[in-house]
Amino acid sequence: MALPWTLGLILCIHDWKTDDAIAKRQQTTQGVITAHDAANHNQYGYIFYVNGRSYTGGQSPRANEFQVAKQVLVYYDPIDPSKNALTDFGDLSVRSLGPVPLLMFGIGAVALFIFLKRRKRVDSRTV
Repeated sequence: MALPWTLGLILCIHDWKTDDAIAKRQQTTQGVITAHDAANHNQYGYIFYVNGRSYTGGQSPRANEFQVAKQVLVYYDPIDPSKNALTDFGDLSVRSLGPVPLLMFGIGAVALFIFLKRRKRVDSRTV
């Protein structure tokens, strides 16, 4: 019963650790917004260059609104520039932890529910 919450918790922690590791070595460069898809969660596409090679990315910003053909600051992993974002990876890592308290509460609630049901079943057998 708690498997979906446990998987969600594992995924959040994995994303946090990945983004935190990238945040420690991230670099920035200028990019250009190439597309805006409001119907797809307000997704913006962008292109940027690292060492003469082009990379693309897409992100739905939480705070900023961008305009097509305007320059933006792109954060990227120097080891793998295909891992990039319009948001600092340090901020992304913190956001990954947002659902953790709710997931832990859900896991605890399911465990408590199972414990109480089993305890009730054992108590009814001993009477």
